[in-house]
Amino acid sequence: MRRISMDGASMGARGLWLSLAWLSASTALGCGRREALPASQDPGAERPAQPAQLAPPAQPEEPAAPLQESRVERDGLSIAFALRPLDRGQQGGGSGLGAAPAAAVAGSDVVAEFTITDASTGAPVRGLTPLGWMSRRAGADGAAAARFSGGAPVASLASGAVDAAPDEAACRGKIKSFMAGLLSVRPEVDMNAYLLWTLNQDNTLSAINPQVALARTQLRSVVSLAGRGVSFVMHPDRESLYVTLRGGQGLAVVDTRRGLVRTNVPVGQDPSRVVVAPDGRTVWVGNDGDGTVSVIDARSTDVLKTLPVGPGHHEIAFTGGGRAAWITSQQGESVAVVDGETLEPLGEIAVGEGVVSIAASDEAGVVHAANAARGEVVILDVARRAVAGRVALKPGLGALQFDPRGRFSFALNPAANEVAVLDGATGAVAHTLTGLAAPDAVTFTGSFAYIRNRGAARVSLVDRSALGGPAAPPLVDIAVGQGPPLAAAAPPGPAALATPIAPLPEGNGALVASPADRALYVYVEGMMAPIGTLPSYGREPRSILVEDRSLKEVRPGVYATTVRLGEGGLYDVELLLDRPRTGVCLEATVAPARCAPGDGEADASGCGGDPVKDIAIAPLFEPDLRLAAGEPATLRFRATAGEGGPPLDALDVEDIEVMVVRFPAGYRFRGAPRAEGDGTFSVSFTPPAPGQYRFLAAVPGRGAPVGALPFVPLRVSARGAGARVGGAR
Repeated sequence: MRRISMDGASMGARGLWLSLAWLSASTALGCGRREALPASQDPGAERPAQPAQLAPPAQPEEPAAPLQESRVERDGLSIAFALRPLDRGQQGGGSGLGAAPAAAVAGSDVVAEFTITDASTGAPVRGLTPLGWMSRRAGADGAAAARFSGGAPVASLASGAVDAAPDEAACRGKIKSFMAGLLSVRPEVDMNAYLLWTLNQDNTLSAINPQVALARTQLRSVVSLAGRGVSFVMHPDRESLYVTLRGGQGLAVVDTRRGLVRTNVPVGQDPSRVVVAPDGRTVWVGNDGDGTVSVIDARSTDVLKTLPVGPGHHEIAFTGGGRAAWITSQQGESVAVVDGETLEPLGEIAVGEGVVSIAASDEAGVVHAANAARGEVVILDVARRAVAGRVALKPGLGALQFDPRGRFSFALNPAANEVAVLDGATGAVAHTLTGLAAPDAVTFTGSFAYIRNRGAARVSLVDRSALGGPAAPPLVDIAVGQGPPLAAAAPPGPAALATPIAPLPEGNGALVASPADRALYVYVEGMMAPIGTLPSYGREPRSILVEDRSLKEVRPGVYATTVRLGEGGLYDVELLLDRPRTGVCLEATVAPARCAPGDGEADASGCGGDPVKDIAIAPLFEPDLRLAAGEPATLRFRATAGEGGPPLDALDVEDIEVMVVRFPAGYRFRGAPRAEGDGTFSVSFTPPAPGQYRFLAAVPGRGAPVGALPFVPLRVSARGAGARVGGAR
């Protein structure tokens, strides 16, 4: 096997994903004529749709009415901007939060949407890569924003209350500042956001926010889990992460927006692999300890069915867009096939004991299953649900994955230090890649396959365009870090469960997690070495996912993303286009946060009085409740509108959250409580060690952040030290 060495010194961070070439195009930036449109008017073009939160239904629904719109014409383009309410009922793990709001409200999540058409023909302009921001205009305080109703901006604001709209030079300057990532100039809303989620060696997830141009990093949040994570996956709507946990803690459902555990779902014993069905409606968890697979409703998080599939480790693949699920059992003899809609068994295919991984290709109409002990890949015909052939390789096979086109499958063999590339259509071995160091994971971009070497501090790249040729493509080695993954302090988990490489959203590079170095490396294709390093803040990152919240073309000429609004006020909406190189500024108005019942007349902050006084949290457990370390506990409390007031339900306090901290420092748990009705909420957590803890509830959207409401003390004793004391659990 030919090998091309590309070791070299790091060239430094030069901006992770947004090119500074935009800055040289500043002369093309400017602001065009603006026209505010009421929400009820239709400019004549087809209404754009909000981005799908799950797979689109068979009959597309009409998009939600815009909360407000504005429009600009520039360089032959007609550009409309709208804020639309999120369809909460479509979100994975959502609870259905009632009717859509009538206005864009501060602190709320909405869909930010640009519709770009040809100004003369009305034809949609496709294939753009827009960048967008929202910046609060100077002087646009909550009092000004309060004079707004029905989602449309007011005709005028109080004289002198708000600065004038930026001219072309000011618009150009703001966009240049945002592109440069200056600390002194930050937008309130960034529509180009990326978050990096890492599954660490301890019982945490980290959310890291890499900044534009200067490659600064920000640890946005650390999510404490009830147990050590095994594997994780992100829902297509990007609102939820699903993490399987060791120690009988089930499946954690993490709210990516709020950075906390929404709920823990009880599943079978020793859950391991977790996958989301292609349509986004179900989540499948392989329970290695009891030979079952749990199928969970992504919206309600209810367990729909528990499927007996055979003993041992389970891997899951889908064919037909999710119409059939193929499930392996490492200690069983068969691959089970299950109807993805009805969850009824379709049959079993005898393949022999020892299958450790599985991959499917709708393009080739086959499923490949790797048998580690026998050293073979079993070819399964999807249409006939039968064995179509067996490919003899070497014992020790591990991860198996098809490339994005479904043309070739990569069978990794860490024991033999090689990778076999199989032709999906024929099942024949197209190439054998040798000279690797315990390859255990593979990820793909549009041009390359990235292979992680578990036994060496390098990643090997394979040119995908050369896979169709007669000769094996050369390996391009990129030095990553100082130590191999095997040198990490804590031993790595099952190799097949690792996802240590994630493609960059642009598809021209990858992020590589290095547990031994406790760092993340950023590599852009064509470079001699990684261009930058992101710290993992002292934790060992085992797997990594990229949460891409940038603007995407969700419909011809419609570019949208979900954003969280800032404070109330008048905003400039800055948009930068690549074809033609054009920058424009539009407008949007954000209403103050919703006032609590009885707040009365709005003041400068949007609500009158002290909103904290209008919320009361009463624990339904006695003070000094004593819990046992390592044992799950359920705490209940009641939320009312003030002392002795009516109970609050999930619609009244959408963002209620609970924090349990070990005092004075140490363990910290954050979770979204489950509404039980009549103002009662509950949250479950497992205290890790004996000590003094504090229970805190918060409702940030109602003016009660963490610390505003009184805490409740908790005592945690060693397991088995004595009976629990102190009330309901």
